[in-house]
Amino acid sequence: MAEEEIYYEMLWDCTQCNTKGLLGDSHRHCPTCGAAQDPTERYFPKEGEEVEAKNHKFVGADWSCAYCSSPNSQAAAHCTNCGAGQDGTKPVALVADKATPEPLPSTMPTTAPKRSMGWLRWVFAALALVVIGIVFLFTSTKETTATVAQRTWAREIQIEQMGRVADSAWRDSVPGDAYGVSCSREQRSTKQVPDGQDCHTERVDKGDGTFVKRQECTTRYRDVPVYDDRCSYTVNRWRTVRSVKADTQNAMNPVWPTVSNLNANFPGGGVGSLGSEREGTRHESYVLTLGSGGKTWTCNVPENVWSKYQEGATTPLKVRLTGGADCSSLK
Repeated sequence: MAEEEIYYEMLWDCTQCNTKGLLGDSHRHCPTCGAAQDPTERYFPKEGEEVEAKNHKFVGADWSCAYCSSPNSQAAAHCTNCGAGQDGTKPVALVADKATPEPLPSTMPTTAPKRSMGWLRWVFAALALVVIGIVFLFTSTKETTATVAQRTWAREIQIEQMGRVADSAWRDSVPGDAYGVSCSREQRSTKQVPDGQDCHTERVDKGDGTFVKRQECTTRYRDVPVYDDRCSYTVNRWRTVRSVKADTQNAMNPVWPTVSNLNANFPGGGVGSLGSEREGTRHESYVLTLGSGGKTWTCNVPENVWSKYQEGATTPLKVRLTGGADCSSLK
């Protein structure tokens, strides 16, 4: 069964006679001068000075009279101050406790933000122009006629050998073909577990001249280490041990280097046994060096583009304003 809430009196200050600390529920009119309560003047009492609203029954937030602005109980059909009806009226605005951030003082010049925003707009505009200028500088090109000064190529074949590789991993990631496995307990990660609650009391304006206290709690967590088996092991894997290369010094036209003396069938086992070798990844590059007006550019291009150009040939070439060549313009 939910615990019954206790209602406490909001306070308000009379703006007519300056009487302070009037009770929001009990004093609907100022006991000194008779002025109607102004709901916008309600505020929370200091901590420890709360006054309980005896026998209070909450029926809803007050409605503010559209004619005299007096607060009236939700149960009242007409304003107790001027007699106007409730139709079309709105509930009074609720008051936030002082624990919430307060707005900046009203005396702060309202023109300052506008000046700041105007200054920022100029900064952003200047930055935008700089960015546009940089983009233009690096993307805009002009066409020139360049001469092919040099053609070079290079091809390489990696040679892999099956060998023992030492490695480590968590137990659930150890390869199935690993051997010589040795494991020990280590911290793998952390996890958060509940560790009590952080609670504070919030005072909530009910909008009828009273407020209630509510306990708001959030779960507090702490980090707990998570342990697992960390394993060292050995596994047989292909790995690059050397490479064979061919380049322009070997032939005018590109050829793949000859691969020989592979230990394909190493003594004591077949292909894939320890010490056996195989061809691995292949790499190739084709470079054109071009010149014009004392300037030189180097372009890495596909083989089909490279083969179209001979030394001494001329070709249109797009050059960026920064001086670099747009090698994609070579077709």
